[in-house]
Amino acid sequence: MIGKLERALIVILLLQNQYEAIGFVLAAKSIARFRQLDDKEFAEKYLVGTLASVLLALGATLLLKDFVV
Repeated sequence: MIGKLERALIVILLLQNQYEAIGFVLAAKSIARFRQLDDKEFAEKYLVGTLASVLLALGATLLLKDFVV
């Protein structure tokens, strides 16, 4: 659920050309998980998951722009 919300928010921000705000979304996510990042295995999965989520949102945004414009 949270991942879907995160991707939707990133798509909306990308469509609005609010690239800086995406950094705040990712920073807030990192702050929420800060203590868990001490675990190396969790940190690796967290980083890979975050990057995959951002790439998925970017791909969705590019598709939306092609269909809308």
